[in-house]
Amino acid sequence: MSKCVKCDKTVYPMEQLSYLDMLYHKSCFRCSECNTTLSIKTAKSYQKQPYCNTHMPKEKPTATTDSIDQERVKSMTQQQSRVKYLEGYEKQKGHYTTITDDPTLLRAKENAHNISDRAYKGQQTQGSV
Repeated sequence: MSKCVKCDKTVYPMEQLSYLDMLYHKSCFRCSECNTTLSIKTAKSYQKQPYCNTHMPKEKPTATTDSIDQERVKSMTQQQSRVKYLEGYEKQKGHYTTITDDPTLLRAKENAHNISDRAYKGQQTQGSV
């Protein structure tokens, strides 16, 4: 005869309940947390222990450090990115990007030139004594 996992007594075929290849008495098949009587339909399993739906433990993610391989891949990716950036930088060296002049930019440029010219020639601005 088989033994009940919970009470370690003999389980007879009429009163046995098989759950995850383990035998229980019907009255011994209870939630590991709150001791509520369970059935095969209401039972949830966690580390081969029966739980009710309410007390079923939840898996929580844990923080992990990067493995050596992950760190190596990360550093290689950064190096490749830096090499590509430097290649692009070297290609653009000596070149400039043309910007089309819009009326606001032209007005600001003219004002800056006038202010600089007045300062150089020592002219006073309007309204000053």
